[in-house]
Amino acid sequence: MDKKTRHELLKSVYEQHWLHARHVENERLWFTNIFGMIVAGLLAFLSTVETTDLPLFAKLAGSFIFILSILGYFLCLTWRAPFVEHTTLARQMAEQYPELKDYVAYTRPETYRIIKVSWITAHQLFLYFYIVIAMFAVVLAISLAEACLYWHIASAVPLCAGVAIERYYQRRENKYRKEMEKKEEKRNGEKDSP
Repeated sequence: MDKKTRHELLKSVYEQHWLHARHVENERLWFTNIFGMIVAGLLAFLSTVETTDLPLFAKLAGSFIFILSILGYFLCLTWRAPFVEHTTLARQMAEQYPELKDYVAYTRPETYRIIKVSWITAHQLFLYFYIVIAMFAVVLAISLAEACLYWHIASAVPLCAGVAIERYYQRRENKYRKEMEKKEEKRNGEKDSP
């Protein structure tokens, strides 16, 4: 394979990895937009309901928002796997093939140090968003329906469960990244040895 064909092939594969990662981000954003419209519509509908029917509609709306929030939370967790896979492979390609140096300006660590807040990621923000909405849905369903005096305790359940699940998956992601680094080091070690 000549040098130009190899360069074009590497560039194409590299771009595909980033396009897949961007596609995952777009799916998450579209779901969040639709989710926001549904929640806003339900809350607007609740504001028009008569006070005598409010407990019933509050339970229904709160339950629906809660289920949709849990769906959004787990979809974000599910979408994280292909995102991590494609960004990791793209970065490995950028490090492994010097021909791609013109295309990796935005993946350099110095840029990330300037832009990224180190204690929270965009992925975590989406997860916490869905957790907070799920908590709100529990408060809506229980307090407006006057179903339980301890609604503030019940509303903490989605928070505790969501944070625990997010931490579990974060540990799995870190383990995956370390395994990928070890494989890359092993592959580089085999190339260097005669």
